[in-house]
Amino acid sequence: EFDADKTTLFRENGLDIFFNIKTSSRHLGYLCIGQKAGGRPYSEDELGFIENLVIISAVAISNSMLISELKDANRDLDRKVQELNTLFDISREFNTMVDRSQMLNVFRFALMGQMFVRKFFFLMMMENEPHMMIQQGVKGTMGQQQKLQLMEMDQEYIEISDMESTPDYLLENDIRALIRLNFQNENAILGIGPRANGIPYTRSDYNFLMSLGSLAFLSIQKTFLLESRIEKEKLEEELSLARTIQNALFPNPMPVPQGYEIAAINVPSRQVGGDYYDVIKSGDNELILAIADVTGKGIPASLLMANLQSMLHVLGALHLDIGEVTGKVNDIIYKNTPSDKFISFFWGILDLSDNTFHYCNAGHNPPVFVNGITGETSLLTEGGMLLGALPTMMPYTAGKVKMHSGDLILMFTDGVSESMDEYEEEYGEERIATIAHKAQKKSASEILTILLDDVKQFCNNQYGDDLTVLIIKAKEE
Repeated sequence: EFDADKTTLFRENGLDIFFNIKTSSRHLGYLCIGQKAGGRPYSEDELGFIENLVIISAVAISNSMLISELKDANRDLDRKVQELNTLFDISREFNTMVDRSQMLNVFRFALMGQMFVRKFFFLMMMENEPHMMIQQGVKGTMGQQQKLQLMEMDQEYIEISDMESTPDYLLENDIRALIRLNFQNENAILGIGPRANGIPYTRSDYNFLMSLGSLAFLSIQKTFLLESRIEKEKLEEELSLARTIQNALFPNPMPVPQGYEIAAINVPSRQVGGDYYDVIKSGDNELILAIADVTGKGIPASLLMANLQSMLHVLGALHLDIGEVTGKVNDIIYKNTPSDKFISFFWGILDLSDNTFHYCNAGHNPPVFVNGITGETSLLTEGGMLLGALPTMMPYTAGKVKMHSGDLILMFTDGVSESMDEYEEEYGEERIATIAHKAQKKSASEILTILLDDVKQFCNNQYGDDLTVLIIKAKEE
C-alpha cells in the first residue's frame, strides 16, 4: 500500500492502475500503468492478461534475484575460504619461526597483500610499557601518553569517525579504524588506514583483521616467552655451575683432629648464597675454624664470600695475632667492596698442643660455648665491628677458651636465629643455646641434626635466608 503522497504523485503522472508483483513467499514490487493510448479504458480481459503477465514475470524476477544473491553468497564464501587459507598458511609459517622480525614481516605482507592496506601500525605492551612494533606508511611518532590511551580501548574495534577524542597521530596519518587484540590479559592495538582499492571496511573485514592480528600477537608473545625461557635456563645453568664451584670452597674432606668431632652444614636460600664456613688444618698443631655471613643473597654475596675464603687461607697461615689478621681482612674488604656490603665474621684457631681456642668475633652472632662438665653455656663475643663497614681504627680484640672433655662450640649464622614461624616470631639465639645445652652429651653430628630438625619444624621448612651451622666438640674421655 502506498501512502497518500505517493498515490497523489502517481496519479498526477497518469499512473492510476497498480499491480502487486510478488511470489508466494516474497514481495518484489509494483507495476504501475496509465491509460491506454487514445484514452480508452482497459477491458476485463486486458487487465486479466496484464495480471497474468505480472505473475509470470514475478517468478522470473525472483529467480533472477536469487541467482544474483547466490553469486554474491558464492563470492563471499570464496573470500571466506581465501581468508581461512591465509590464516592457515600464516599460522603454519609462524609455527616454524622463532625470529620476531620475520614474524612481523609476514604480518606486514599479509595486511598489504590480503587487505590492500598501505598504512597501519601495530602497538603492543612489553614489560608494562606500550611499544610500537610496526609502523607502515605512517609518519611521525606517537606520544607515550597517547599510546597508553589507545591501549585502554575496550571495544573489539572502533572507526576513527566514531571516536570522541582522536589523537593527532591518527588524524595526520589517515588511520581509519583501531582493532583491539588480546590474549591472556595482554593486549595490543592494530591501527589501519584506508584500503588501496578504496573499498570501505565491513564487519567481516574487521573480523578477519582481528583473527589475523590475534594470530600475529600470540606468535610474537611466544617469542618473548621463548627468549625468557632460554634466558632462565641459561641463568639456571650458570647458577648450577656457581653452586658447584661454591661447594668446592667448603672443606672436603673435613680435617678432624684426634680427640675432636666436627659437624657442619650450609643450606643456601637460593642456588648460591653468602654464608661461609671453613675448617683449615694449619701446620701440625693448629686448626682454623671460621663462619661468616655476607649481606644479601645470590651471586654477588657468593663472590664476596669466595674472596673472604681466599684471604683467610692466605693470612690465617701466617701465624700472626688473630686480632691483627682480622683487622687486615677488614681493611682489604673495606677498600674493595661496595659501601652496602658487609660481612659478619667469626673465626678462631684451636691450638692442639694445649687445646686452647683463640677467637675473634667481627660482628657475628656469638657462638655458644657449652661446658662439658657443668653444662653451663656462654657466648663468645670478644672481637670488634663487622668486616667492610669502616676501616680498622680500633684494633680487634681476641678471646680464648680452653677445650676440655665434652666441651663444644656451636657456631651459626642468622639464617638459623632469624628463621620465623607463621606468626613471624623469630627462632632466636636462646633456643639455639637451649638445644646446645640439652644435647651436649650427643655427638656433634647428632646435635646438628637435632638443631636443624627443630628449626625446620619451627619455620615449617621455609627458610628466609642462607643457613649455616658449624660445631666442634671435644670428645668425652
